[in-house]
Amino acid sequence: MSVPAARLQAMPSLAQVSQTALPFSPDTFVMTPEGVLGIAQPPRPARLHFMADGLPFSIAVGFDGEKSRSQVWAEIGHIPYTAQSPERRRQLLAILRGIQDRRGTRFLVQEGQKILLFSEAEFEGQATPEDLIHQTVVALQQARPFLRLLAPYL
Repeated sequence: MSVPAARLQAMPSLAQVSQTALPFSPDTFVMTPEGVLGIAQPPRPARLHFMADGLPFSIAVGFDGEKSRSQVWAEIGHIPYTAQSPERRRQLLAILRGIQDRRGTRFLVQEGQKILLFSEAEFEGQATPEDLIHQTVVALQQARPFLRLLAPYL
């Protein structure tokens, strides 16, 4: 008994999905027009970019089959090195320490002394445009007073 070539070609993709996409859901598999079992492509993560308050923002959205996770971030500046401006550095670090314990939108210092504004949210099912707009507006509103505090030192 011989197996059609199309069915043999589907086997490696099934093995690959079984290693990376457990648990399976009914939407994992599709029937191709040739009658062969195939793998449905998972939704690709989305990346959006926009400007607000003079800052370039980015949004990343991913979906794992049950929940969506979205992240909103913006690079707001760099902490100067002590040799560049010791007073600005001291003031920036004092403000960042003071706002560190907040919930919601946070300010993170990355490698290279880069300061990021960061917000993350999780939604049941696929995130809707309304969910993303709401999260973005909340992140901006929470961050604005602190951005005004940081602005003279950036």
